[in-house]
Amino acid sequence: MLKNKVKSVIALGYFDSVHTGHQKVIEHAKSIARKLGQDLVVFSFEGNLREYFSGKKQSVILTKKERENAFYSLGANDCYFAPVTAEFLGKDKREFLEYIREKFNANTFVCGEDYTFGKNAEGNVDYLKEYATKNGLRVEVVELFRDGKEKVSTSNIKSRLSSGEIEKANALLGKAYFLTATVKKNRGVGTSLKIPTANLEFGEKQAVKEGVYGGRVEINGVSYLSVINYGNRPTFDIEEKQIEAHVLNFDGDLYGKEITIYFDRYLRDIVKFSSQEELINQIKKDVLKVKGENND
Repeated sequence: MLKNKVKSVIALGYFDSVHTGHQKVIEHAKSIARKLGQDLVVFSFEGNLREYFSGKKQSVILTKKERENAFYSLGANDCYFAPVTAEFLGKDKREFLEYIREKFNANTFVCGEDYTFGKNAEGNVDYLKEYATKNGLRVEVVELFRDGKEKVSTSNIKSRLSSGEIEKANALLGKAYFLTATVKKNRGVGTSLKIPTANLEFGEKQAVKEGVYGGRVEINGVSYLSVINYGNRPTFDIEEKQIEAHVLNFDGDLYGKEITIYFDRYLRDIVKFSSQEELINQIKKDVLKVKGENND
C-alpha cells in the first residue's frame, strides 16, 4: 500500500469487469499520472456491490484477484479495494472524497461521466468538480464508451454471455472471457470414449450459455486449442451442469491442476445423440471446426 508521501492520480469506479469502458478510464488516468510524474491508484470495492444491494447471490465477470491483475496490467502503481460494509458505504459524498484524498494524497480524480459515490449514490460528477475546485484539486471526466448506441456495461456483457453471444461479449470486454479453476475428478466418460476432458465449474463467475464452444486452454503457460462443452450431458442422462474441455494435442493428467479456459466462439447447442458413436463423430467435427479445417 502506498504511504501517502507521493501525490497520486485516482481512477474512481467499481471496475467490476474491467471492460473496454473501464479500460478507457484507467488508461486516461495513467496518461495523466505519467505527465505529472505521479502514481496511479485504481479505486474499487472488495466485495460484490450488486450482491450487497440486491440481497441476492450475484455472479461476477472477474474475481477480485483477476481485477487486481488487470489493474496492474493497465499501469496502476497500486489499487485499493474498499470494504463493502454498512460503515464504508454509509460515508456521505464529502466524507468519501475526504477519505480517498487523505489516504492516497490524491490531487487528481479521474472517472466516467456517470460515476456516482457516497451514501445512496448522492455524489456525482458535478459535486466532484465542485469539491475539487474548493480544494485545489483536478478532475478529469471520461465520456461513456458506447457500442453503437448502447452503453458498454457489465450487465450487458453478462446478458451476452448468457445468450451465447460470446464473440460480442469478448469485444465488449476487450479480451476473451475466461475461467481459471482447478480440474476436478469426473466420471471418466470422456476417457472411455478416447476423448479425455478436463472438468471444471464456474463457481462465482458468470456462466455462459449451455452449449459447445471453440476456445483455448492454458496449461503451465502454454495455450492449446480446445473444444469446450458447458451444460448437462443428455446422451448419458446426466443433468449436472459442468464444463468439459477437450484439450487438443495435449497428453497428460490435469486432475488437481489449475488451468485457464478461454471462450472464443459459440459452435453449437447441446443435443442428445442416439449413440456414443454419433456423439464421437460430432465431437470430431467440432475439433475440425476449432482447428479451422471445417467451417460447416
